[in-house]
Amino acid sequence: MLVEHKVNSKMKWIETNQLTETEKNTLLNDYDIPLEMLDYVTDIYEQSGHIHDLVEGLELVVIHVPTKLNKPNRYLSRPISFLIKHDLLFTFNEGEEVIDLTLFKENLKTENDYTPTSLMIEGVNYLVDSYLPALRELTKERHVLDDLLTKKLANKDLVKLAYLQQTLTFFESATEGNIDVIEMLLSPKIDKSFSEDEKSRLEDALIEAKQIAQMVELEANIVNKISQIFDSIMNNNLNDTMKFLTVWSLALAIPTLITGFYGMNINLPVVDSEYGWLYLIIVSVLLITWMILSLKKNRKM
Repeated sequence: MLVEHKVNSKMKWIETNQLTETEKNTLLNDYDIPLEMLDYVTDIYEQSGHIHDLVEGLELVVIHVPTKLNKPNRYLSRPISFLIKHDLLFTFNEGEEVIDLTLFKENLKTENDYTPTSLMIEGVNYLVDSYLPALRELTKERHVLDDLLTKKLANKDLVKLAYLQQTLTFFESATEGNIDVIEMLLSPKIDKSFSEDEKSRLEDALIEAKQIAQMVELEANIVNKISQIFDSIMNNNLNDTMKFLTVWSLALAIPTLITGFYGMNINLPVVDSEYGWLYLIIVSVLLITWMILSLKKNRKM
């Protein structure tokens, strides 16, 4: 998709989503976007970053946002790129999920004095906040897993926990990258001057980005603790199972050991008695009971 929005007399916003080859050619030929830059902004694996090309008159800001997969509580982070060229602002979204910009567009109807830079900054603020709904959903999933600590664990619960850890790892990397980009924009080393309002909005975005990064880090730490508890529970369950199997292996060996003597040419008591088999069972049961009680007394069970 490629749509041109006339924001005001000072600028236009060219919104793009999952570009086709025809639309890419339009950007190359009609808007004079360099091929190298186009390849850069359409790479779904591109990291958060900032490029200020004084020669071409281009400024690029890449922010990572959460993208939901077609599975419960599965997220990745994908880049959204803002490219400024003179009085034009381009946005690029090549991820699996098209980011909903409805609220962002509604804001354009109430504000009519945007410049490409100020609109880009508003976009950064909007995208930074997009982590909050995803984090709420992940927190709910974490509470569900937390409640399972006192219940019997299933393999599907362990898979959910692994997916949750994976998602939070993606979010940690993405939010830290976003902070670096915003700090880079505010750095005095950048040859770009912002108005007081623009600088204030960037500072707001930085504060929000840091708060979200802290929330992600806290959630990741809690999930890691839950994972450690899950591991401990599974290890204890495995130990209990191995103890049970060991004890009963020994218990089952006792009758075999006793009856084995009767296969030898040895004079044994009750060997000729018609109730010999009953005596063997009684002796076996007594020995098994003695063994189990001894193990319990010595806390081996």
